[in-house]
Amino acid sequence: MMLTTGVAEACLGGNAASVQADAAALGGQLRTTTLVGYDVQQIDVPGGLTVREFVGRDGVVFGVGWSGPAPADLAQLLGRYVAQYTAGAAAAARPGLRRGVRIDLPSLFAETGGHLRAYAGRAFLPTLVPTGVAPSDIR
Repeated sequence: MMLTTGVAEACLGGNAASVQADAAALGGQLRTTTLVGYDVQQIDVPGGLTVREFVGRDGVVFGVGWSGPAPADLAQLLGRYVAQYTAGAAAAARPGLRRGVRIDLPSLFAETGGHLRAYAGRAFLPTLVPTGVAPSDIR
């Protein structure tokens, strides 16, 4: 559940052109950091949610990261990849055991976790990560 209302559209695998609209819909401040091979577009939302979208030079969001006091809306951030995440999380779940989730597939890597007032996660598409970018950079 997101902390604010609004629809974010630049999800994993999507087009980065909507990042400005995402910031407006979330009521957040957008700032861009340009790095070699990709940009990090960060949206800081009042209430503490931070969403980072990692955008390759081809304009495609190859990774997302988030942190905040409540769990992020994974359906919104993962877009069409949320079904793979959900299936992987269900297969990894153990009844009664509360822990983070880690999905490591050829088409999707995702990890989420946290506790009250301190949730975080990241997801990326391994085949779209630009050459020279370490998966650990996506956070």
